[in-house]
Amino acid sequence: LVITPDPSGMHSHVEDPLSIAELLRETLSEELQAMNNLSARWHMIEDESTAHALEHLIAKKREMLRDLWDLLRDVEARAFASKHG
Repeated sequence: LVITPDPSGMHSHVEDPLSIAELLRETLSEELQAMNNLSARWHMIEDESTAHALEHLIAKKREMLRDLWDLLRDVEARAFASKHG
């Protein structure tokens, strides 16, 4: 069960794998954009200790993105298996 805001600002619930996959794809897209922004800021910062700290955060974000991608793949596999199975 996933809860997400609908266009009116209210929350709606989705249970089917295709809808969940759509939400995960949107989340992945947003997180990739955030990673792009963080990487750009890391590139701009010349303070070595701050840049080093950001490198650690970027590494953690990369792990999170990998886990999110794996989750999306699993949900999509279930969605397509139930549609054709």
